Amino acid sequence: MNAPIPQGQAAEDTLPLYARIANDLRRAIVAGSLAPGARLPPVTELAEVRGVTAATIRRALRDLTEEGLVSSHVGRGTFVSAGTQGPQSAARANARETPRRGSADTGRDLRELMALANRPGVIAFTRGIGDPDTIEKGTLTRLAHEALEGGEEMFLDYGDPRGLATLREAIANLYRDQGLAVTAEQVLVTSGSQQALALIAREAAETKTPVACETPCYSGVLNAFEAFGVRPSFIERDREGPREQDLPKPVSLPSATAGAEGRERSTAFGTGAGDASPAGLLYLCPILHNPMGTDISPERQKAVAAWARGAGGIVLADEIYRDLHLGPTAPPSFLADPGPERAIILGSLSKSFISGLRVGWLVTSEERVRTLTAVKKAMDLGCPPLMQGIARVFLEDGAGYRAHRERVREHYRLRRDATLAALAKHMPGGAEWTSPAGGFQLWLS
Repeated sequence: MNAPIPQGQAAEDTLPLYARIANDLRRAIVAGSLAPGARLPPVTELAEVRGVTAATIRRALRDLTEEGLVSSHVGRGTFVSAGTQGPQSAARANARETPRRGSADTGRDLRELMALANRPGVIAFTRGIGDPDTIEKGTLTRLAHEALEGGEEMFLDYGDPRGLATLREAIANLYRDQGLAVTAEQVLVTSGSQQALALIAREAAETKTPVACETPCYSGVLNAFEAFGVRPSFIERDREGPREQDLPKPVSLPSATAGAEGRERSTAFGTGAGDASPAGLLYLCPILHNPMGTDISPERQKAVAAWARGAGGIVLADEIYRDLHLGPTAPPSFLADPGPERAIILGSLSKSFISGLRVGWLVTSEERVRTLTAVKKAMDLGCPPLMQGIARVFLEDGAGYRAHRERVREHYRLRRDATLAALAKHMPGGAEWTSPAGGFQLWLS
């Protein structure tokens, strides 16, 4: 008879489900409730008992396997390993849980801080969303009416999973204004840039493509990759960007999954037959970095582009703050160098216009767009057409779009200057902070 699996503690309710389940199993093993040699319940049974997916159980078991607490055997099941009880095992388990407990405490503390932000008289610096005051009253209503003037029929179906052709053309125009030869076929519309990250994370997981992220890093990026079981490596970032000597080294990748007829499946990152990306993906936020607020320096940008060309890597560049840049020129897009074959650019209207519109996109090579479109179609069939129609009207009105962009830039310039002045006045000696050229973030030490 299998020993009962203890339920998670309330103190761990901020951890991901797989981590809570792994902790429960870990404690049961170390305490002896699950003895060496004991066979764990099947994945499907554990999933049903805990009310989670089988993928969540497998993710928990993978952690325990890496720790040597359990071992899996094809056709037989998963068993508790020998030597899993006693003081040494307990110490090892506690050491494993310590950072997770710290993460739970941090998450709980952050929630308490965010609750304080709702008190009268408190200025909140906790959310990276646009100020509603930047949207003129009636703008959304007007744009919706204009979108519907072309007929409701175009919004009654799922639409093209790549996005409305007219919206993709309008987005391509944004890049052509930067002097880049981008076509609508290189654009994939997504439900915010977060879905674009999820598409890339899913493909990286399936193709076992290594992923590296600069750190500090926007937490939503890590959440997207972790959701698909991808564990990025980390490259420390300073105010100028990632250092050249720390960029990922080429690795040997496994072949891509073969199809039913033995043909290799084409992926977003290569075919796996010598054409895959041997250095993997590198995520970075080169413009108004979240959370540091600084731009990548020209020297670091050249180094990253040279790495992508020379090592066969792919740059995943998050450019969602480009429209909020206050300087005379923002850093050039990686679409120029190393080019769309070696770069994926993320964009969005969530920061510069309306977060609730949930219109984002990625721009890359046509072939990669086709591959990721197939993945996206399996996720959602397509983004809401009416929301896309509103975004299309907004972007196609060149004068209105430019006027809005200048208005929000001036709005955030005033807020940035007020924040910097307050820091200079009130911060104690020894405190340091960045002076961003726009965007929402600055980094205080």
